[in-house]
Amino acid sequence: MSASESGLVRRTIWVLRAVAAHPNGVGLSEVSRESGIPKATCYRVLNVLERESWLTLDPDTRRYKVSLGLLSIVGGFLDSNGGYRHMRQVITDLAASTQETCGFDVLHPPNVMVVAQAAGPRLIGQTMKPVPRTQPVWATSTGKVLLAKIDRQLFLDEYAEEIEKNAPPSIGGVEKFVAALDSIRDRGYAYTRDELEDGATSVAAPVRVGDTFPYAVWIGGPSFRLTPEWMEGVAPLLLEASAKLGELLTYTDLRLPSDMQV
Repeated sequence: MSASESGLVRRTIWVLRAVAAHPNGVGLSEVSRESGIPKATCYRVLNVLERESWLTLDPDTRRYKVSLGLLSIVGGFLDSNGGYRHMRQVITDLAASTQETCGFDVLHPPNVMVVAQAAGPRLIGQTMKPVPRTQPVWATSTGKVLLAKIDRQLFLDEYAEEIEKNAPPSIGGVEKFVAALDSIRDRGYAYTRDELEDGATSVAAPVRVGDTFPYAVWIGGPSFRLTPEWMEGVAPLLLEASAKLGELLTYTDLRLPSDMQV
């Protein structure tokens, strides 16, 4: 690594440390002063970190925060207010109650992104998939339940092309997919069976933060265990976890990057 590259890495770390020290957000001038980096250079580093979804920028206050996306990578070490840790605990408790793997997702056009997960006791001899990861929005329960909550025009602008190009014929095209979202909206949760992969089923509920539904919580496992009757029976636990996460995220103001929110 060259001296200039090494210097850039150090400056990036200093900027991240400065932002992480302010869980309620921090402005450019404060980051520059605390990191000891000239404001112009600091601004360029912050812009890159925001584009890469490591930081969020409040459009009104112009203050930066560590993103939930970054916390999912570093395991919560930068989570000063404990929101990420508590969020993971809710997911872990749900996995223990249902005996299946559970997780937490967000829309990331044109896909859905898994940002946290907890293995269930029945996940024996299997390897957990890496986090964060993106998955097809049309093949996941979280994608469906979150799409049911967004504006129709936004759906058409950001997701219709993905469905038209990559979804299998069994989806029935964009119009049939949209029609299916109506029943999901009424039911309050969504499920998929053998869509993301053969033999796999998941069920998800949206997480309300304020007046929006930016995230979704899910339970996943083999289709032979997660039958329709099982999903109906576990729905109250899923909805309870959804409510807890919504209250927690509203209280702590822990957010994903703006380009990942509904």
